[in-house]
Amino acid sequence: MSTFKLIEIAETKRRLQNENAILVDTRDAQSYAADHAQGAFHLTNETLKEFTDKVEFDTPVFVVCYHGNSSKGVAQYLAEQGYEDTYSVEGGMAMWRQLFPVDA
Repeated sequence: MSTFKLIEIAETKRRLQNENAILVDTRDAQSYAADHAQGAFHLTNETLKEFTDKVEFDTPVFVVCYHGNSSKGVAQYLAEQGYEDTYSVEGGMAMWRQLFPVDA
């Protein structure tokens, strides 16, 4: 059974800058609209098909949520769908916005 891995924010940021990878934000629409990491894809039930059509299974996928808890379930789901290199970002957006600029 495929599974996800945990990753720290600084490592996530480094890999996003150096690899063909994608960051997905699973928070609600209002939270995503208020602020999100630059370039983050807003992954919801409504955008899941667009995501799977757009993102290849060998693309590293980093999943961020509010605090790093619910992203684990989403990362596991994506791993089970066939994404080979899937991560849950520890600390979530609460920690991300303390370390890096966000788009508002």
